[in-house]
Amino acid sequence: GRLARRRMAGKIKEFQKAITDDLDWKDTVSVTAEHVFVEAHRTWTGPCECVKPMLYRIALDKEDIKFCTADIDKITFLKDAALKDHKDKIKPIFLYYKKGVMKKQIEGVNAPEIQKLLDNI
Repeated sequence: GRLARRRMAGKIKEFQKAITDDLDWKDTVSVTAEHVFVEAHRTWTGPCECVKPMLYRIALDKEDIKFCTADIDKITFLKDAALKDHKDKIKPIFLYYKKGVMKKQIEGVNAPEIQKLLDNI
């Protein structure tokens, strides 16, 4: 009844683009993309649900930032180069790209640091 409706009203609509493969990575995190914020995760963990409400609130205010998720195990560049030292870790890693260049990397769900980074874009 009423409780179910209230829960539905607070549901977060999908706002993060799932980057699914190498070609998708190149198209999304390209030199033409001004601001891209990627949550990189492992296949077996999936994107972090606890940080999603915060990112969603920021995404509503910052329409110029493209929010994405990327499976480290499916993106060659992440697996073999950018995040090869991250391969055995469970924590997600957040990557900020500006015009195709990685500007910031935040390991784990460090909400204050993520908030500060995104507020200053």
